[in-house]
Amino acid sequence: MVDTEIRYKQDWFKYMGYTPHYGQEKMHYPTKNTARFFVMVCGRRFGKTTASAMEATYYCSQPNKRIWLVGLSYDKADLMFREIWKLMVIGHSEDIERASEKERIIKFKWGTTVEGKSADNPDSLVGEGLDLLIIDEAAKVKRKIWDMYLSPTLSDRKGKAIFITTPEGFNFIYDLYLLGKEDDLWESHQAPSWDNHFAFRDGKTDSFLLERKRNMS
Repeated sequence: MVDTEIRYKQDWFKYMGYTPHYGQEKMHYPTKNTARFFVMVCGRRFGKTTASAMEATYYCSQPNKRIWLVGLSYDKADLMFREIWKLMVIGHSEDIERASEKERIIKFKWGTTVEGKSADNPDSLVGEGLDLLIIDEAAKVKRKIWDMYLSPTLSDRKGKAIFITTPEGFNFIYDLYLLGKEDDLWESHQAPSWDNHFAFRDGKTDSFLLERKRNMS
């Protein structure tokens, strides 16, 4: 990202009342200027969904953007979509051209559209060129959904994809994660739950985390 983009994003997050923790900043401020595909493998309660929704609001604030929020099901996509609805639709009717919570679509007067989609409905994942694609719990999504349906949506508009997920072993997300170590178009990060210092004081002292370490395999 160039300095002007970073400053605008920082100002936007401040305007939205959002302060990302250290782990979330890895998503918002990539280290590779050439990267378009981001793999975030994080622990539970890290704040992946919140960070993804806030990244989407940053795109929503710009003109003529197309954004998809893809979950394993429509219910899962709703987790991100409702965050954006709460922040950018409620109390902001003057900015909205069309909005339907039931249909999971928001169209702003400056030409930007955000939609919630389901990976379980592949027929709905065709026909659009995207600027931002966020795939929630990506490790549980079938690889062909990415290869056949989602990746082509990013071609003509040079869109950005964010894969957020908890670890699921050595599956296709692991393969994509490795691309972040060797391909300039990919960037990968992993982060433990306790990077979220809003939820956990410290990974070495938090009582809940210490209990889980003692009593889980």
